[in-house]
Amino acid sequence: MREWLKLGEALDDIDWFVPHSANLRMIEAICKRLDYPIEKTLVSNELYGNTSSATIPLAIWMALQESKIKSGDKMVLYGFGSGLTHGGVVIEW
Repeated sequence: MREWLKLGEALDDIDWFVPHSANLRMIEAICKRLDYPIEKTLVSNELYGNTSSATIPLAIWMALQESKIKSGDKMVLYGFGSGLTHGGVVIEW
């Protein structure tokens, strides 16, 4: 997960972490390992469960409904699938 730091972004520069919301315990463990606040992590599984490929856009939509995301916020979108498939991107909203 620290690979995005190689793109010139510092962890402190990231406003929101938006992972695939398969399992909240796993997301909490990732945040703990990275020393990243869970409060700055957007998830959708608490209300909708694991919606597969829709978890990331659904978490963003939920945050927009709550006016959490602001113009210029930097977000790490990080998805993964079965096996060893994973990928992430840093975007500016």
